[in-house]
Amino acid sequence: MENKIALYGNGGHSKVLQDCAATSGTSISIVFDDVDHPYNIDENPHDKIVIAIGNNEVRERIAGIVEHEFGILIHRSAQIAADVLIGDGTVVLANAVIQAGAEIGRHVIVNANCVIDHDAVIEDFVSIYPGAYVGGNARVGKGKTVGPNEVVERGMCV
Repeated sequence: MENKIALYGNGGHSKVLQDCAATSGTSISIVFDDVDHPYNIDENPHDKIVIAIGNNEVRERIAGIVEHEFGILIHRSAQIAADVLIGDGTVVLANAVIQAGAEIGRHVIVNANCVIDHDAVIEDFVSIYPGAYVGGNARVGKGKTVGPNEVVERGMCV
């Protein structure tokens, strides 16, 4: 069965996810938004949705409204340990590294060139910007943003 997703959102983050899907063997059945092409579950009832919106608060609001199954999108160049847990709606972009024992929540954006070290916990609706490092056993709380090239030290909670 072909891996297909629908993208909710058609802005800049959506462009990145469209490219991610193209390089990862995932087909996009539809790209929709609330303005140009409103959500209609009947069009693609079996495709999982990924919310292609970078704003954490907006992503959370939409996730609370959409009554449909969410998918996961992972770039083929990402390196993810076998025991990592990844929640629904999450995207992992190019060259990201997620080490053993890490837990990634729902609707998280793990951007390009990030490193999430062993046993770190990333809660729901978090954005990890490009080049960031989250140390071993660290925790990033729900809805937080880790900025570009920012370091969350080992064992820290932010």
